[in-house]
Amino acid sequence: MSEPLFSAAEARRLLSLGLPVFVAQLSQTGMTFVDTAMTGQYATADMAAVAVAGSIWAPLSLLGVGCLLALSPMSAHLVGGGERGEAAHLLRQGIWLTCILAAVLMVLFQIISYNIDVFGLEPQLADLAGGYLRAMLWGLPGFMLFVNVRSFLEGFSRTRPAMVIGLLGLALNVPCNYGFIYGVWGLPRLGAVGCGVATSLCYWFMALCIIFYTRRDRLTRDIGPLFLPLLLPHTTCKPEHRDSRFDPALILRIFRIGFPGALAIFFEVSLFALTALLLAPLGDVVVAGHQIALSYSALIFMVPMSLNITATIRVGHLLGGTRIWRAHMAARTVLMLGAGTAVVTALLTVTARYGIVAIYNNDPAVVTLAAHLLLLAAVYQVVDALQTISIGILRGYNDTRIISLICFSAYCIIGLPLGFVLSRTDWIVPAMGAQGFWIAYIAALSFGAVCYLCRVRHLHGLPEETILQKIHR
Repeated sequence: MSEPLFSAAEARRLLSLGLPVFVAQLSQTGMTFVDTAMTGQYATADMAAVAVAGSIWAPLSLLGVGCLLALSPMSAHLVGGGERGEAAHLLRQGIWLTCILAAVLMVLFQIISYNIDVFGLEPQLADLAGGYLRAMLWGLPGFMLFVNVRSFLEGFSRTRPAMVIGLLGLALNVPCNYGFIYGVWGLPRLGAVGCGVATSLCYWFMALCIIFYTRRDRLTRDIGPLFLPLLLPHTTCKPEHRDSRFDPALILRIFRIGFPGALAIFFEVSLFALTALLLAPLGDVVVAGHQIALSYSALIFMVPMSLNITATIRVGHLLGGTRIWRAHMAARTVLMLGAGTAVVTALLTVTARYGIVAIYNNDPAVVTLAAHLLLLAAVYQVVDALQTISIGILRGYNDTRIISLICFSAYCIIGLPLGFVLSRTDWIVPAMGAQGFWIAYIAALSFGAVCYLCRVRHLHGLPEETILQKIHR
């Protein structure tokens, strides 16, 4: 008898876990929107500086944050298997990794900020963008620490704290931006740089809030101090905390599991950033239409991304408890949920595309182009949902090595070259402009979705002993 594809009970469990994750993801996207909107009200040059610096900040910071996403399935495996003490040890080693990655990225951002004119920016724009990056880099450790502790809590299926704290961070971001951008309440008037200062402060606020919650929650307050064992000499630590000091082997394991997924995020974000640069010579209408479609797609992407994180948590937790059949069922159910929600959002995109574009712009030429691109975006959403959720499932199985290979092939071998050929050359068809890149997105994501789904199917055919060995390797 074949196994059912969908479980209503599992779907309810997934939605209960996933809704807070979705709201938390929206709050983080909202901070980017607030930064852009408020600097745009201040000055066009400052908004441009935030946009340019953001295109550098996003892929590199997500490369570091992506490495920490391995903590979520690893923590879920341990908690699901009843090893709460080991989960606390994992958290502390994640803090060590956070410190190392943050230090490397901060140095890199500092170097880039003083040499950002190599991208061909005008001197004023380069100064503003560089200043914004230098302000933002001080918030990077706070944001990575927030992700670190959030992943630990996700191992306990605690997703609501990150949602509440994310909303609080978004609420704080608005007055902080206003104060530092415009120089009110006795604060210096810093424009775009002030936006970076405000966001950095909000990142640290979120990190401190989630640490405070972890120390107070009934399930996690007995894990011991988070930082003290990292700093004290071995002989002065309490016996139960002595194994919490620097553990190079575990830190390397976290990095090894997380890095392929981090590369996948880096490749995807970099592809979209490069697309804007390659379309720039085609004129403002093309760039504007593309940016509208991309902005809307980024908002809709929060749905499959939330299911990606939810799949990792749920599948990892079930595997940790050696409930292999239930893990397979959860994986199939979340894929069905993702496909269903993608069809709904695609239909919404098709039917409401002109109204969506009107929110952004009323230039007839831009509206016509953006509305056409949203038709392609509707197809893009379905395959993007399948590939994104499949990646989350693979992370739950600790099967991440193949992710970076597939993602590199999809984006760098198929997506970017095909997009350039279709949009800027007459080699295959007459140059299609922005539409060429969106067709290439669909081809690249379809390739990735098929590969990831085949990999999930392969995992579901493995013996239970092999799967358990994989999650503990």
